Amino acid sequence: MADILVADDTRSIRSALAILLEEEGYTVRLAEDGEQALAEYRRHRPDLLLLDIMMPNRNGYQVLKQIRRNDPELPVIFLSAKGSPADISLGLDLGSDDYLPKPFDSEVLASRIRAVLRRAKAASSAPAAENPLGDDFMVGGHRVDARRLMLVGAKGREEGLSMREFQCLRRLTEHAGEVVLRETLLVELWGSRAIGNTRVVDQVILHLRKKLGKDAARIETVHAAGYRYMP
Repeated sequence: MADILVADDTRSIRSALAILLEEEGYTVRLAEDGEQALAEYRRHRPDLLLLDIMMPNRNGYQVLKQIRRNDPELPVIFLSAKGSPADISLGLDLGSDDYLPKPFDSEVLASRIRAVLRRAKAASSAPAAENPLGDDFMVGGHRVDARRLMLVGAKGREEGLSMREFQCLRRLTEHAGEVVLRETLLVELWGSRAIGNTRVVDQVILHLRKKLGKDAARIETVHAAGYRYMP
């Protein structure tokens, strides 16, 4: 059976979850805060992570962001007393596979776990994608070569892209016409520890505009907010 890591700062909840999961046949490991959860994850990658949000020494959001930097496939279910639609949307947007507000029904949780594990098993058995960075895409008259991390102009002129420049362009074009906050780009490109230093985002945009030439105007600055790509 699957190995499940439970991260929750409430002892009674950890104990109850351990009993429930072991009765279902799972191997269970426990963590009482965010740092311990990351340490357990690094020591032995679980098959699934049940993750509380409001924990000391890194909250659940920070733990998930750290894990997702290098492990986009780990199945994660948030279990949290924060149950508003906005909280649930944020948790899913950050990369969790499911979100169950507390208090929850034990049978519902068991069903959610089975469903997430089934999806993970199906995904792992599917043929690997040809390129983990995805397909090429266009930025105005430029083509972004995802395999080679190159910006290719209409006349074939090429400019190399750093991984962060590539990721920034991908994020902006996927949300064309929408404002992408500097803080959002900062966390996605540098991780949660970089929060507050949005000037590094501005530097990436500056470099991209130089490489894009006439297409640089497609990346608009939204004052005191972030950037918007106009197709």
